[in-house]
Amino acid sequence: MKVLQIIDGDSYGGIAKIINDLTKNINNIKFDYLTSINLCNNWINLNISRRTLKGKIIYNHRLRKFLKMNKYDIVHINSGVFLFSFQVVLICKLAKIKKIVVHSHSTPYISKVKKLFIKILNPIFRKLTNVHLACSMEAAKSLFTKTNDVIILKNGIDINYFKFDEKIRNKYRKEFNIDNKTIYCHIGNFEKNKNHNFLIDLFNEIQKNNSNSILLLIGSDINTNIIEKVNELGLENKILFLGYRSDIKELLCASDIFLFPSLREGLGIVLIEAQTNGLPVYVSKNISEEANISNLFNKINTYDINDWTKRIKTNNERKNAYQNTIKAKYDIKISSKQLENIYYNLKEAKNGKN
Repeated sequence: MKVLQIIDGDSYGGIAKIINDLTKNINNIKFDYLTSINLCNNWINLNISRRTLKGKIIYNHRLRKFLKMNKYDIVHINSGVFLFSFQVVLICKLAKIKKIVVHSHSTPYISKVKKLFIKILNPIFRKLTNVHLACSMEAAKSLFTKTNDVIILKNGIDINYFKFDEKIRNKYRKEFNIDNKTIYCHIGNFEKNKNHNFLIDLFNEIQKNNSNSILLLIGSDINTNIIEKVNELGLENKILFLGYRSDIKELLCASDIFLFPSLREGLGIVLIEAQTNGLPVYVSKNISEEANISNLFNKINTYDINDWTKRIKTNNERKNAYQNTIKAKYDIKISSKQLENIYYNLKEAKNGKN
């Protein structure tokens, strides 16, 4: 069986990572990965950014041409944006792709006009597609409006990999020269949704009460406005811009507290990874409760910085935190097997409906 994964986005973020992790645990299916620009080695890209109208038009043209030239049993569309997903579905149909999976990974901001637009087109959208997946119920509502036939596919992780390791913690803290510091951590590309402006203001207050604090910012597309803000506040020696990293487990081990004040999220797989590592996570009111898998999960229902600073505490018992992830069944092997079964059931279904 051949399955094409179409990934929305111009940078390697949460969607690309979860699809990569899910599919590398499935051995009997040939996967190709299609992106707009080069996000990962060996992935196919259409060599055009979709950030402009012209880019979107070129992308759509190249996508149709690619689908006509290459035959796939199933096309799996990964996005949380309705317009992108709907356009790709139409292009798939024009290219005579019979079996389409649509997967909602996020909860983007949707204006009242767009909500009405989505409500009108959703029946057509659902009729043209075969399987509807989402990482959380909120992500399902955002893209599909109705959730009665949506399958929740958990953003599983490699639990053993993300376990806390004291030796790694000590090694990394020495390498970064942060041995005696309280380390705050945030993981997320520099997008508006991640709310970096609030995060910087919050950390500014935190370090006033604890001058021994350091903030690690991990993520691509570093925003120059954020760098300027950090410099204006005199925090350039307190905040480390680490960019894209492949050593997330090690950086989590080195950290003490995880901050995640996003404006919108489908789930936030990094929250599962952080809790597995034993880090207390402090999140905004917009985070799905499905990310709450332990007593380390702390949701703060305001954007009042004082409320955040009062609540934040460290956790000294980290070694057995991974057991909560096992209980919650956020295991990548379980999620991968569920996805594999979905593909085979769809391929065998005569009418294309799973």
